[in-house]
Amino acid sequence: MRHRWGSAARRLGAVGVAAALLFGCGFPRVAEPPAAPRVEGARFIEGPGGARLWVAVRSPRVEPWGVVYFVNGPEVGSDEPYPELTRALDASGVATVTLHVRGAGFSSGVRGDVEDYALVLEDLQRGLDHAWDAFPGKRIFLFGHSVGAAFALHVATHARTPIAGVVLVNPAYRLRYAEGMGPSFGDYVRFAFDTAFRWSCITVDMNSNPGATKDPSDRAEGLRMQRDPAVVRYFSMRAMFGERAVMGDCERNAAALEVPLLLVQGARDALVDPAGSDAILAAARVPDKTKLVAESGAHGASAVETETRALVAWLERHRAPAP
Repeated sequence: MRHRWGSAARRLGAVGVAAALLFGCGFPRVAEPPAAPRVEGARFIEGPGGARLWVAVRSPRVEPWGVVYFVNGPEVGSDEPYPELTRALDASGVATVTLHVRGAGFSSGVRGDVEDYALVLEDLQRGLDHAWDAFPGKRIFLFGHSVGAAFALHVATHARTPIAGVVLVNPAYRLRYAEGMGPSFGDYVRFAFDTAFRWSCITVDMNSNPGATKDPSDRAEGLRMQRDPAVVRYFSMRAMFGERAVMGDCERNAAALEVPLLLVQGARDALVDPAGSDAILAAARVPDKTKLVAESGAHGASAVETETRALVAWLERHRAPAP
């Protein structure tokens, strides 16, 4: 019996090696961003292990009373994602800080793969530290969208500096299949193979068919992301599992929050299950928690840009610490 099982295991291993050789290791491993930064006033700071992390600091025309730190996911692009909100923040006296984690956007590192996902999370903490150093004593709000919302919850509960509140937009916690935005059954079969035999290979295309997305604003955004060389499109299963672990901690991190929370839900979001957003809100024990439904918002930037006034108004209401 042991002999037969050993032979079967060897055959399975041989099949795996042959398949890996047959299918190769997916998309090329690129260690540097394919596009040069275009944002004026941006700079690089050092991340763990010597990574060069791109960070942009934007100050309002007046002395800022607060700061919004945009906590980005790995698919961040080269352009300002929320120009309407950024202009409104500037007019309100709020500075903004944006950081690209290793292997994403304009930062260094292998694009779409990271050996230890804790390094990505530490990069985000370095961005928060930089925001505090740039604007000492100011009220800092974390702002996360989709996967960035899951990251923002993690940063908030592990912060080394004081934060004043957290804004989550369409947090990627519980997801639904959405045409043009989610994997098919065949993709899941391939993911299982890649997990077993090509763990660190760049094999997953996260934006393969945005033209099939039903919502016009999300469709246009997905097509822009495909054309943007700074956007990471291909990932390893190792990176996907690291990201998924952070997403899976959303409720636990929400329960550990000690600052006000605003959760924005796009009414037309086909990807995020609203039940997941409600679970995050319910898990948060802070008394100051609010849900805002963006009636004209889908999954992407439209959920932010169509609610600019409400977002700035919420920040203004938290301009001073609670008594």
